[in-house]
Amino acid sequence: MSQPEDGATPSPSAWQPFTFGGVAAFAAAGLGRLMLAELVTAILVGVSVVSSVQRDWSPVVLQVIQQMPETARIAGGQLSGVDETVIAETKFFAIAVTPETSSPIGQSADWQVQLRPTDFRMGSVFRPDWGWAFDYGPATVLDLSRSNLEPWWGAWHPIILTGIGVAVGVSLFIVWALVALVYTAPAKCLGWFADRQLAWGGAWRLSSAALIPGTFVLIFGILLYSWRGVDLIGLGFLWLAHLLIGWVYVAGSALACPRLPHAASKPNPFNS
Repeated sequence: MSQPEDGATPSPSAWQPFTFGGVAAFAAAGLGRLMLAELVTAILVGVSVVSSVQRDWSPVVLQVIQQMPETARIAGGQLSGVDETVIAETKFFAIAVTPETSSPIGQSADWQVQLRPTDFRMGSVFRPDWGWAFDYGPATVLDLSRSNLEPWWGAWHPIILTGIGVAVGVSLFIVWALVALVYTAPAKCLGWFADRQLAWGGAWRLSSAALIPGTFVLIFGILLYSWRGVDLIGLGFLWLAHLLIGWVYVAGSALACPRLPHAASKPNPFNS
């Protein structure tokens, strides 16, 4: 517990970011305490994303690999050796390999990847007739046969999942730091008007910690989506909700910071 100035309200120890007072405590705590709380949260987000990918996306990749003919390859910017459409899909993800650009495959999955004769296309259920298309390039040479892809996937699958988890965690730290910068000025101003002990550095730490409660809502949303409790639109609403929760915690936590010494010593005019 930090030692308060004369007449100031003592600052509680920062150990949980789920109440306004708990988040406010991070304003007076060291950066290491904040980083620890964010690390635990980032790990939980990474685990939820990786478990969702493993459950809903990985089986699609393996299924399409097992259907690939031994002659399938990409060379000279062209897909060859595939005589008929190969497709694997779930509600969440679909992969299609089509020997003709105009091959109709529909859009039954939330996200879809299609390998076409000269490019591959990525799209979503929101815009089934639109997506991102990328040419293979004349220098690209890939052996897409089952005998080549199956052992490759078996060896790299755990590494890919680990990489996804690490990328999610690192991205969260970067996003939290940048978004906290946006929230810092409003938190500082609110603390100033309310006569609270909140320096600029403390306002940033408070703002960063205020993002954690909303992130747990996002974790819940990812798990619900993976278990088909909500669809992609519902997940989008939960994502928006977690942003709103961040603003609520910034405001509530700034007001929960200890009062300044001179404000705490002012007499209450309603007691006279």
